[in-house]
Amino acid sequence: MLNRSIICKVANRLRKGGYTLSQAFRMAWKLAKGKASVKVAGVTKERRQEAIEHLSRYNPETVSFSLLREKQNSFDLNAIAVYASVGNGKPYKMGYISAAVACLLSGVIDVIDNITAINARLQAITGGFYTDMVQGLRLTLSI
Repeated sequence: MLNRSIICKVANRLRKGGYTLSQAFRMAWKLAKGKASVKVAGVTKERRQEAIEHLSRYNPETVSFSLLREKQNSFDLNAIAVYASVGNGKPYKMGYISAAVACLLSGVIDVIDNITAINARLQAITGGFYTDMVQGLRLTLSI
């Protein structure tokens, strides 16, 4: 059962972020229904390309993603880091939610007061069709 109170809080936060009221409620319902899709930024830093290649060997059902709000990030005060782990393995930082989306979601997370209220699951591993091509991650978010 969807909690309409949370959907209204999310929509109000999105409204403050620049959405019209109808756009804000559409986006809030997309999040509630698990239809909000986002790209993970920063996947070319450090050894994240190798980590994506490693993840591609596993069934997407066994890979879990967690989001961690980084309020002390010096580059972006709204930063939300994306961590992936396989089974009960150690989480590895895969990148960040893109800045435009993180600007909205960080406010939502702060309003809900619980980052675990936003679930992330792998939608697709993109790119990498050729040997030198960069791979990326696309996640589906839901509240």
